[in-house]
Amino acid sequence: MLVDYNDRNVEKLFTKIIDNQTMTTATPRRSRRNAPPIDDDRNHTELPPAVVAVIEAIEVDIIRGHLLPSVWLIEDHLMEDYDAKRHVVRAALSELGRLGVVVKQPHRGARVRRFEAESLARLHHFRNILHVSAVDAFPLPVAADRLDRLRLAAAEHAEAVDSGDLIRIHRANMVFHRRFYGLCDNPYISESIRLHDWISFPARAYGMSDETSLRVAKEEHHAMVEAVAAQDRALLRDLACRHTINARNLYEQKFLLKGDRVR
Repeated sequence: MLVDYNDRNVEKLFTKIIDNQTMTTATPRRSRRNAPPIDDDRNHTELPPAVVAVIEAIEVDIIRGHLLPSVWLIEDHLMEDYDAKRHVVRAALSELGRLGVVVKQPHRGARVRRFEAESLARLHHFRNILHVSAVDAFPLPVAADRLDRLRLAAAEHAEAVDSGDLIRIHRANMVFHRRFYGLCDNPYISESIRLHDWISFPARAYGMSDETSLRVAKEEHHAMVEAVAAQDRALLRDLACRHTINARNLYEQKFLLKGDRVR
């Protein structure tokens, strides 16, 4: 039995992340423009380097299509493939399970999260709701230093794409999204977006090795920055919804529309 997107793990993930947020009283709207940006550069930094190395190796293998949706992640195989000790592999799987990239099943192990057509549609519907909610909360115009940080994130993503380094592309993409949606200054929304960025990673991953998708992502990041600078909220809403389409289409074509189903 495949674990769907609508499982108990999602609820636990959401509750844990929101509970761990340090909430403050609401900031008056007139001062939100100068609010400090939410920390956007956290990428397993609290974990030992050996664990991070295994996590990144698994992420790259998902992006390259070497680890397909619903495939079992066997500890012994991972130890051999990544030249890692068992406790390191277990820690890596635990972190990926916490993020929702893999689904752990009691007494059976862990599998790469898989989406069926209905669960994928529900996930993207909810992500669009979150993205539009964030955009609607942007304090336009944004502070100049925050716009500069967003431009820098877009440029770093473009450089990562040009480098061909898959992990660098993945990390730079996450940082851009974190800074962009973090403009809403609402940690409930921004952390929900961050959580669902990770949950959707197995469905988004294939776009990071697809030249057309990467080109479109670069163009859309640039357009999103310019729309923030132009204070064009209507265009921002449209871009936020369009930005997820290519990756979703790739996943559907590979695993849903052509009957290429992993059992």
